[in-house]
Amino acid sequence: MKSLTKYFKLIKERPDLFYNSGDPGEIKIITEPNRILSEQQRLRDELRSQGKPTHWVDIGMLSEDKWFWVLRDLVEFPDGKVGGYIRFINRMSNDVKGFNVVLICVQKDRVLLIKKFRHEERNWSWEFPRGFGEPDLDAEENARKEMAEEIGVSPSKLILLTEVPESVGGTAVFYAEIEPLEDVLLGVGEGISNYKWVSFTELREFVKSGNLSDWFSLWAYSLACMNQLV
Repeated sequence: MKSLTKYFKLIKERPDLFYNSGDPGEIKIITEPNRILSEQQRLRDELRSQGKPTHWVDIGMLSEDKWFWVLRDLVEFPDGKVGGYIRFINRMSNDVKGFNVVLICVQKDRVLLIKKFRHEERNWSWEFPRGFGEPDLDAEENARKEMAEEIGVSPSKLILLTEVPESVGGTAVFYAEIEPLEDVLLGVGEGISNYKWVSFTELREFVKSGNLSDWFSLWAYSLACMNQLV
């Protein structure tokens, strides 16, 4: 019940996170406490009869920390079916006015790729530098902070490619120019094992071959191509 108590509190404090537009085809979040309790019991009974764990349909705030809320909402699908649906909410861009950033770092005619360990995949990923938002830092301030922490350089110029609002914060993509004499110094404790500079042609081949698989990096690459920057 503790997870539900926190969940109901969040509904009252942040109704924007539970907004239903009423548009056709929408997956509607059910927020009425009595209905949540009754539907959850019904779903638990169904799972129990199938010999499956009943906690699979626990509705509420399943986990929280500084960075994320993990919620399982009770939702009504367009066909009328009712069930639980998990979502992960980035607190940095939805709670404390932070701006996540993705950075295409360019030095003359070459682009920086870093080899980053991704805990969620338990594997290494070649990608562009990026990072979570920080409380009350605007997008450019956080971009400079992330570059200093991850690769030890300061951009000579930052070009904003896009900024997508997310409640009180958002996510921004930057094209960052680095002076020719600046050397990369990988941040200790950032989970980065290596880096490499690639030409614009090599980067295109890297994307085509599927070696750039990080979705944020692919998004940033697409924006840079649209702006004829790479």
